[in-house]
Amino acid sequence: MSSRFIRLALFAFGVSLACTDVPTASEEIAQDPDLGLNAEPICSNGDGVNSAMAALAASTAKELGRWNPSVDFAQGTAASNWYTTLTATGKARCADGKCANTQAILDLQKSTPNSVKFGTVVFNANNFVSQLTSNWNSQKNCELRGGTGDANCSAELHQLTFKSKTAGACDTIFTYDAKTPAGVTLTAPNLKNKLLFFGGTSNPYLAFSSTGTTVSIDPTYGLTEGVTSTAGACTAACTAISASSLAGTCCSCNGVNKTFVKSAWNASTFLCQ
Repeated sequence: MSSRFIRLALFAFGVSLACTDVPTASEEIAQDPDLGLNAEPICSNGDGVNSAMAALAASTAKELGRWNPSVDFAQGTAASNWYTTLTATGKARCADGKCANTQAILDLQKSTPNSVKFGTVVFNANNFVSQLTSNWNSQKNCELRGGTGDANCSAELHQLTFKSKTAGACDTIFTYDAKTPAGVTLTAPNLKNKLLFFGGTSNPYLAFSSTGTTVSIDPTYGLTEGVTSTAGACTAACTAISASSLAGTCCSCNGVNKTFVKSAWNASTFLCQ
């Protein structure tokens, strides 16, 4: 699809991030990213910031295995050109020691103006920079209020472990088991309290529910799980993050076939140009 969006669901204790209802089996087949299809976006995306925020939530769950943004991320400061960064603690949680996919999403803060597209939406890097800093401060201030539960954004220590992926309403749903670091069932997780950093209730891609013991994530196609296409077909993504080079390979952005070009700000980010 030319533009992919985000679905996040935390069954039983927390969170769903969604724009539409779960599709029927036939709808899932029609939306399978492996088919290299192009289509208009299901969900509106404004300046692309809310979608990028949700993709960051998905990538954080996948690579860092938890949501603890006030510890794993550092707020933007003048010294960092106001760019929000990963902390040493956050990087240490990633298998590669650098959280390559999550870092690539953060590096969208440095992207050339008007160069990144999510389908027909042109991503606004400046808005992403300011929103990340504002959200980090909101997360930290909430946690410092004191009290218990929702009153201070507390959440049970947890570990998210990849379980499966299936076709979803907006894209591929990634499902994770959510347990304590010791591997036992969470009793009072309140994981939604750790999502202020990613937009919380002000992000239209975030909606909270309480129904099970897994978390499912349907991230913006190309930003978290890499890209796929059938033999002879162009990859349907305007922007893609990939550990292996996509430079020179065929891509399709808004129905127009082009080739991927490596971005100037991150070696793992490729633009369909």
